[in-house]
Amino acid sequence: MLSYIHDYHCGNFADVLKHICLCLILNSLCKKEKPFTVIDSHSGSGRFDLTGEHITKTGEAKTGIKKLLSYVSEIKEDNIPEEIKLYLEKENPYLEKSLYAGSAELERLFLRKGDVLHLNDLHPSVFETLSLNSKMPLIKKEGLFPCNGKTFLHKEDAFKNLISLTPPLVKRGLVFCDPSFEDAEDYRKVTDTLKTVRKKWNTAVIALWYPLIKRRKNETALMLTSLEDFGKLGNQNVESLRIEVNFKDPNSISDDEEKSHLYGSGFYVMNPPWLLKEQFETVRNFLQKVYLF
Repeated sequence: MLSYIHDYHCGNFADVLKHICLCLILNSLCKKEKPFTVIDSHSGSGRFDLTGEHITKTGEAKTGIKKLLSYVSEIKEDNIPEEIKLYLEKENPYLEKSLYAGSAELERLFLRKGDVLHLNDLHPSVFETLSLNSKMPLIKKEGLFPCNGKTFLHKEDAFKNLISLTPPLVKRGLVFCDPSFEDAEDYRKVTDTLKTVRKKWNTAVIALWYPLIKRRKNETALMLTSLEDFGKLGNQNVESLRIEVNFKDPNSISDDEEKSHLYGSGFYVMNPPWLLKEQFETVRNFLQKVYLF
């Protein structure tokens, strides 16, 4: 929906889970020299100013990325999983400049020569910011660096764009879908679109972030079950897995509450890389300690 702007929610607990999982998949793709393609359907601005009006208005980063940083600063380094270290290695240079690297920026950080990245956002002002940020040098611990690989920008309906871009010329890679889910219709659109993408590009890793919302439990369950069942059809049975982390007790949310009923978030992967299941279990166990409700 064009009314949704991610700046208000940047760096919250859902972002932390999403971006840790995204980094794990991107890191796995980088373990082979063969180039890859990443298609990001809902890219957002790429990088965000943590001192900006939108972010400070909601304060969600305080209970998200800042809470994670506080937690890891108080424990021994040996007790921090490698999966978390990988994410913070990419994120920390931005945080030191009061910036937050979103999915598009993290994807740029992993690109190598020969790799291809497609970024898409339909919102006019968000797309304008994304266009500017995608030209900015990457921030790493060692300094500023140009982005390797090729980045293409799209300003289209996310679901139509995903279908039109698959299969890409470089047929090893990732589809990352991250809708706002403000509209109940998004659950059906996601299901139909990712099924089509899977048919057209059956070697891709397909990743989906989704919110855990009490009033949307049925839609969420139907979407995930439909995608999992679809992956088992035909001769090309594909593995799928998911990670879900609660940051609030869902039983504490009253049915008549006017707020979003958000109590956690999940990350679903079709055709996951090797060892991702074990990595997800480590991430889940660690984040539940960080965000223990």
